[in-house]
Amino acid sequence: MENKLFDVKNICLIALFAVILFVQEQVLSFLPNIQLTFFLIILFSKLLGFQRTAIIVVIYFLLDCIVTGSLNPLYISFQLAGWLFIPILMCTAFKKVDNNIALAFIAILFSLLYSWIMIFPSCIIYETPFLAYLIADLPYEALLVGSSFLSTLLLYNPLRNVLIRLIK
Repeated sequence: MENKLFDVKNICLIALFAVILFVQEQVLSFLPNIQLTFFLIILFSKLLGFQRTAIIVVIYFLLDCIVTGSLNPLYISFQLAGWLFIPILMCTAFKKVDNNIALAFIAILFSLLYSWIMIFPSCIIYETPFLAYLIADLPYEALLVGSSFLSTLLLYNPLRNVLIRLIK
């Protein structure tokens, strides 16, 4: 059986979705923690499965690290783990969830999980006390949670339907 993961169609889909993931974050970077990243990774996980989405996330992650210059090994290991938790959990624990309302609440969970994972390396790198960092980060977490919830709630069904047609 030949590996269909690296056929032309899949390579093109992976490249296109990685670019979309990266570009949307750059376009929205002037707004603090307002992004479509969690929503898109959830959507890609549901449509493409774990393998293709994991590759998309790694490509996005590498591009983001190169552009932002955040190549600290301590920081990037936590960041990559935070992003990869989404396709891992979407393709296992939340595999049967396909309702936009439930997925919007799952997006909240992923936003908080990612934010909390990033507290540890940030406290070490910036030598900031844990509680002080957590308190200072709360408004940004609220923005991230809100944007993740609303984008998933409002965009999941319409974009899913469009992408299903385009993928086929």
